[in-house]
This record gives sequence, structure tokens and C-alpha cells, in this order.
Amino acid sequence: MFTLLIFSANAQNTYSTRNLQQLSSEELFLYRQKSANLQRRGEIVALTGGVVGLLGILAGVILTDNNTSDEDSDFLVATSAAMITAGSIATIVGFSFYMTGSSRINRINKIQFTNSLRLELNPGILYSSHNHEFHPGLTLKMSF
Repeated sequence: MFTLLIFSANAQNTYSTRNLQQLSSEELFLYRQKSANLQRRGEIVALTGGVVGLLGILAGVILTDNNTSDEDSDFLVATSAAMITAGSIATIVGFSFYMTGSSRINRINKIQFTNSLRLELNPGILYSSHNHEFHPGLTLKMSF
């Protein structure tokens, strides 16, 4: 459990606005692809969990309609309850994956479109091979 909390905290730091603003456009594209994959997986898991849960409910309704007291019916009731439980859990987990991926994509889109043109003026040192000396200078970096 503690490892899961550490992993979650590191993921939140990776996708923080401050960290995303420092990344290049290629790295932002890579993070956006990862977030889109997480969102897609969340959709699939949530839909699958919903279908499994509904099938479990249908199986439970059919079993209570038959009113048989066989040993097989006990197994089928347990299977139906397990399907309902597993479907509910999968739906909740899938929905949280979907929401996480969606919020990350929105955050990345906001960073990408606000930082379409960026100018940086950094101090630098230039080396003159003629005099064999270092001279202070400025570096202008433009990205778009």
C-alpha cells in the first residue's frame, strides 16, 4: 500500500503543471500519448466491468426465478455474486483510470497551446580559441 502511495505521488509530480512547462514538445507529445492510452484502457475496463456486472445481475434474476435448491444452484449463486462484485470493482477502477487520463490530457493541452512560442535569454560563456580566453555572453533560445 505504501508503494502505491509513492507511485501515485511520483505520477502526480510528473504530470504537474510546473514539470510539464519545462518539457519539450516531443516529451509533451509522449506524455500525451501515455495519458491517451490510460484513458482508453479506462474506457475498456469500465465497459467490461459494467457488462460483467449486468450479466451477474441477469444470472441472479434467472436463478431466483427458477427457485431450484440444487447444489449447482449454490455454485451459480456464488458465481453470480462474484460477477456482480468483480464488475462493480472493474467499473470503479476503469472510471478512475479514464478520469485520470482525461485530466492529464487536458493539462497537457493547456500547456501545449499556451506555450506555442517561447523565448529564453540565458547567460552563457563563449570560448575564444584565438585568445584562449572565456568571454561572458548571452544565449537567445526560441522554440515554437
